[in-house]
Amino acid sequence: MLRPLDEADLDRVAAIERAAFTDPWSRRAFEELLAEPHVRAVAVDGDDRRLAGYALFSLVAGEGEILNLAVDPSARRRGLGRQLLEGVLGAMRAAGTTAVFLEVRQSNRAAIELYAGAGFRPVSIRRAYYRKPTEHAVTMALQLAAEGAGKR
Repeated sequence: MLRPLDEADLDRVAAIERAAFTDPWSRRAFEELLAEPHVRAVAVDGDDRRLAGYALFSLVAGEGEILNLAVDPSARRRGLGRQLLEGVLGAMRAAGTTAVFLEVRQSNRAAIELYAGAGFRPVSIRRAYYRKPTEHAVTMALQLAAEGAGKR
């Protein structure tokens, strides 16, 4: 079940971040983002009731950006990433967001498939966007307004 992410979770978030990414964000980076009024964060706990994943996203002027979404490698393939993504998109819809963007490593096929399954489409490539190792990012977008059009 999703729940709000708070500062008490940040040591665990930083540990998952280090396990999940080759160029992880610092605990301090998460602290600073959570202090921003336009940034929201959600968490999901695993079967052991321990934080297993998190997502941070921003909402500005009707647009959203998924800043970071990660699941502990030991808890993957259980639907937690999809649960986080659905929760983020639900919160964005509730806030009136009409367009959502994100960047993902070009080699991260699992994440690209997750996002594509939710309706995201690639819109551009950002060359040498990531470090450690240097790699291109795929920018993906989802139009939320079009998704709800015609459904009554």
